Amino acid sequence: MASKQEVVNNEYLLEEILVRLPTKPLLKFKLVSKQWLSLISNPKFCLSHSLLHKPSLKPQALLLDLVYPKLPSDFKFIHLNPNSTHQLPNFDFIDVPNVRIVQSCSGLLLCSTTTTIDHGRNPDPNLSYFICNPINKEFKNISLPQRQRISHAYKDVGNDPPTPIVTVTFTDLDQWNSLNLAFDPIVKSTMEIAVNLAFDPLISPHYKILSIWSDLLIIKDPQSTISFAFPRYSIDIYSSETDSWSLAKVMIASEHAIRFERAVYFNGALHWDCAACSDETMYIDIISESVKIMPMPSERNSKFRYFGESGGHLHFVAATGHIILNFRVFELQEDYSSWLLKYNLDLDVEPFAVVPTDIPNLIISSYLMSCAVQSEEGNGDSLVLVVLGNKAISYHLVDRTVKELPCSNRDNYTHRGGNRFYPCPYFETLYCI
Repeated sequence: MASKQEVVNNEYLLEEILVRLPTKPLLKFKLVSKQWLSLISNPKFCLSHSLLHKPSLKPQALLLDLVYPKLPSDFKFIHLNPNSTHQLPNFDFIDVPNVRIVQSCSGLLLCSTTTTIDHGRNPDPNLSYFICNPINKEFKNISLPQRQRISHAYKDVGNDPPTPIVTVTFTDLDQWNSLNLAFDPIVKSTMEIAVNLAFDPLISPHYKILSIWSDLLIIKDPQSTISFAFPRYSIDIYSSETDSWSLAKVMIASEHAIRFERAVYFNGALHWDCAACSDETMYIDIISESVKIMPMPSERNSKFRYFGESGGHLHFVAATGHIILNFRVFELQEDYSSWLLKYNLDLDVEPFAVVPTDIPNLIISSYLMSCAVQSEEGNGDSLVLVVLGNKAISYHLVDRTVKELPCSNRDNYTHRGGNRFYPCPYFETLYCI
């Protein structure tokens, strides 16, 4: 049997032992010696650790996508295990204003920051992005490719009476590219509309970042009072493997209202949500960089939508109702052909009340601040609800049991105008950015 000193001196054997330990102890072991610090910080060791400790189907917590004027020591979160003493990492290594989590992906966080006081300004000229790993406190700014943002409007737009606009969309990009304009556009708009992150160490040790731009031409026929709108999207793609951008790598023309800002990385592809009026959306395979169409549930009356991955499946939740808060939970079939309605429940008849009983005659849906579907790892699914009053509830969709979850205080981060907090699943990883 090898002695302790022999183990310490044998780097291969030491690595074989350390790589089997959980993430948190490894962070403390970095302080043992320079040798251990160098070993545990090595990107190859971090990748081996990620591959050996395959991510659980259930994240440690859900982080809320609030805007933090001055970042506190930690983000606001929902701990998914009410009995756990596991502490989430703090974010004291980030020193930028007005931070918001845009997306989480296998332990990495994509965040935005801005010096603009008016957060509703669109587009925000001061908006920038960074990615970080809270576990090892790594932080990297993202230098997005600079394009000329164009938004030219002429006096022909906004006549009294207003000029009617007919939106002309092409599903074939060749139609868009061969568009022969017999008259000059009265509006030409180019703006950045979303930034997405794709990362899964089980598929690739490298991550990709997508910057999505919208191109729009509005043209008025001088012989009539009708204007025509021609939308198109282009995607710049960054690869951490080459540390470079490929400009306009992918072009999209769609007749559907795609919500590119709501991206979910799942099964090697980025999936985008769509507007309530659409019954189709798109997703992009990150390896082949090909775009495909997928169906979406037709839920035009939904007051709130959730679109996310849980337990190896893509889920969609539509919440409706005033007196009754109704949830319809869908799961995407493996072949992407359709969505299965797995659960349909009304919370007013379930064994607990979501809305405080001391505030009568108010719209129930106004209390719903966030919801998410979470796999219970072989024991069915749960619906996680965040409501006013700093309360989070996990409702098991099979046995209908309820438990209250630890939820950090959100008193200074209330939602406005029907906007909701979007939950970002958080996993731990040693991956080096």
